[in-house]
Amino acid sequence: MDKEQKNIDDFIGKAMQSLPVQKTSADFTDLIMSKVVVEKTSTATTYKTLISKPAWALIFVIVGGLCVYLSFFETAENSSWLPNTNYNVLTSPFKNIHLNSSFVYGIAALALMTLIQVPIYKNYYKNKFQV
Repeated sequence: MDKEQKNIDDFIGKAMQSLPVQKTSADFTDLIMSKVVVEKTSTATTYKTLISKPAWALIFVIVGGLCVYLSFFETAENSSWLPNTNYNVLTSPFKNIHLNSSFVYGIAALALMTLIQVPIYKNYYKNKFQV
């Protein structure tokens, strides 16, 4: 089998030597790369956010302004929006619950770390997948 393969290789080598050498055009690589770029272009769906960044900024400014206004400029006349509402029905199941302070600190730390990590991971995956 090896001798037969060597004979085939020799035949192909002689056939290749008898063929004329062809020169490629000067812009051969550019033509191939332009076809590759055209084929690589994807028709994937691009996603737009429902709420744009300027809209989020406006929402944060309004909420922040409302918080500042209510904390500094609260009127003494009537500080409640619902003065005649009885909240005992809502708070009565929770009167006997006493939470340990370390538990409350743990929950607060968990909430804070979640608020920090969500934007970090969102940015990481946005850059990784180029969404």
